[in-house]
Amino acid sequence: MKAEESKKMQKIWINEKTGNDTYVDFTLFFSVDPKRKTVLKIACDSMYAVWINGILIGFGQCSDYPWHKYYDEMDVSAFLKKENRIDVTVWYTGYDCLTYFSADPMLAFEIEQGGKVVLQSSEDVKCRRNPNYKNGYCKPITTQMGYSFYYDNTAENDAPYENCIYKGEVECFSRGIDNLVLNPRKNTDITRTDYGYFIDLFSETVGFADLEFTSPVEQEILIAYGEHAEDGSVSRKIAYRDFSVEFKAKKGENKYMNPFRRLACRYLQIFCSEPLDVKYIGIRPTTRNHERIKREFGDDLTRKIYETSLHTLMCCMHEHYEDCPWREQALYNMDSRNQMLCGYFAFKDSSFQRFNLTLMAHGIQDENGLLGLCFPSNFERRIPFFSLVYVLQIYEYIKYTGDKSILVETADTVRKILSGFSARLDENNLLACFSPPVWNFYEWSDESCGVNDKIAGEKKIYDLILNCMFVYATRLADKIFDTETDTERIERAIVSEFYDKNKGLFKSCTYGGPTYTCLGNSLAVLIGLGGEDIAEKLMVGEGVEKVSLSMNTFFYDALLSFGTKYKDFVLDDIKKKYKPMLDAGATTFWETELGYKDFGGAGSLCHGWSAMPIYYYVLLGCAV
Repeated sequence: MKAEESKKMQKIWINEKTGNDTYVDFTLFFSVDPKRKTVLKIACDSMYAVWINGILIGFGQCSDYPWHKYYDEMDVSAFLKKENRIDVTVWYTGYDCLTYFSADPMLAFEIEQGGKVVLQSSEDVKCRRNPNYKNGYCKPITTQMGYSFYYDNTAENDAPYENCIYKGEVECFSRGIDNLVLNPRKNTDITRTDYGYFIDLFSETVGFADLEFTSPVEQEILIAYGEHAEDGSVSRKIAYRDFSVEFKAKKGENKYMNPFRRLACRYLQIFCSEPLDVKYIGIRPTTRNHERIKREFGDDLTRKIYETSLHTLMCCMHEHYEDCPWREQALYNMDSRNQMLCGYFAFKDSSFQRFNLTLMAHGIQDENGLLGLCFPSNFERRIPFFSLVYVLQIYEYIKYTGDKSILVETADTVRKILSGFSARLDENNLLACFSPPVWNFYEWSDESCGVNDKIAGEKKIYDLILNCMFVYATRLADKIFDTETDTERIERAIVSEFYDKNKGLFKSCTYGGPTYTCLGNSLAVLIGLGGEDIAEKLMVGEGVEKVSLSMNTFFYDALLSFGTKYKDFVLDDIKKKYKPMLDAGATTFWETELGYKDFGGAGSLCHGWSAMPIYYYVLLGCAV
């Protein structure tokens, strides 16, 4: 695979001050030879939808950094005539969140034939503020995702256009992955209710709200959505979150699809004052067009777990990997490590993994070698453990693809991470926990979710997991770069500080009463500081904080480091943890085993890190 290719394009925008949550329309007529292959390259801030001759041909979130912009590329040949019109609407969000790093609004595009630019963004393009979207509404869904939308279908779409202004050049890099696919409407079951309608999509669905109905009057319609429902109702408001979008219907026929804000849900709840003559209300799924590797299974339960894992994985792959498509839609590198690992065995192409890894490489902005919390994001909070996992991701990418060219874009980031951590090794040859606002998080369990963050800001304490992971990452980096790093001193310090001879386990932290976690001890086994005696204690689980769905992989890898001796335990444990979700009607796998009941009712029922059975079923010969 090639390193990222770049090109310079002209930026344009409307000639007025633009606030957050603003939609701007652009239009231009142009002539081309319709018989020649024609390619559109487009970038913007923040999200775009593009039509040629009235046909929606592309959409996307420009997930990037202000200093490293990407462009999407699409073949538009099939949509062209001799005389054509291109229309682009850009949604400028301007809101720093876990999926967006705020920058100035802009649009840049080029149309090429035979490698030559025949049309480009310039002052010749006409633009206007979109008259239908409620500009400046700024209604957040969640702080992680950003804004909802309000579309007024009663507004006249006759606002005049004016010339754009030129805002200079922008260097953009090829995203290197195909655009998302807009799939046919999802089948639904619709029930009339006292408040409007309740709609079942039959399975977890990720895509765009799609409406087609006749209304007897002008009326406000609110669409709430959720992964879980009770008594014909979804939980629209959970703490500060508001899972809803809004549409003002005109009297008569209404047809609308929003190509910007992606929703994820199993159920829709439609609130309206007057009954509708509904032709369709539902979701148009948007997916990546990956070619799957065909697998055969030895039993129905294994097949069902694999296929549900695959659907979970697909629901969390759009502009980049997502932790959960309902609540956050954010790219965390720990979550995506599990997703990437599954993808090497589920799909025939690995370009998506490569793009995500290069995107994350630009997210290191901390002298301590810490990656951002999410990508792209400008949040101050960091997770040190997750930064070290990035080294594991690069190692596994090279291992499963053989493509070392990725180091052109990522090697500096790997080295910065490790040098930053190395510089923090203290007189005890250990890494102390970070002070706030850094989050000493490992997994969602009582002992590993940053419970000692405040104490770490007041006194020096050490965590087992962080120190073991540093050794693990250092060893993997040696394999990547063909180097040899001496980690003996930190290994001796880990044993001295954390190993409890009476329990035969490693304690989790130097602060407070001794506690023992499966994750921490699994990592100790993986770096050779623990043997089969610890592995067997972890399988029994008595007196040990159990591992969460996100970190099953380190537990299983520790067991499998002893060969196939514990293969049956791993496979039985997968069934033990995943079958109850299927029995509860799950169509995708949950964030934690508590499901929606976790996090005050905000637990996700579709989480990318829980797709891990894909990897272990193939690795252990259950899916061939």
